Amino acid sequence: MKATSASDIVYRVALADSAKADAEKIYRYVVDAAPLQGAEWFEELMDALHSLDRLPHRCPLAREARKARREIRCLLFGKRRNVYRILFEVDAAQRAVWILHIRHGARRDVKAKDIGNRPSQ
Repeated sequence: MKATSASDIVYRVALADSAKADAEKIYRYVVDAAPLQGAEWFEELMDALHSLDRLPHRCPLAREARKARREIRCLLFGKRRNVYRILFEVDAAQRAVWILHIRHGARRDVKAKDIGNRPSQ
């Protein structure tokens, strides 16, 4: 019998309403700024989000985690001045990753009270 390793576990990835709103704003911005490449870049962002279905604990705790008293993690996506921070929580019991926010790296940290909640099931 083969033992199950952490890399074998597949998590469901879901976006909170706050993350959906963030994604819509980002999509409009990148498509307006770069009509030919914007949609492709946004697809790469979505692929990065869904890459969290495997080994989500590979990402470090976010700067906001301590003040929020929650185990919020951060995945970075992009290059140079165009880095986005994907803030999420992992629910090992439900095998789910809850995307809470997608923010440009130059923006201020999310305040603990504004972190948002997990998406409704």
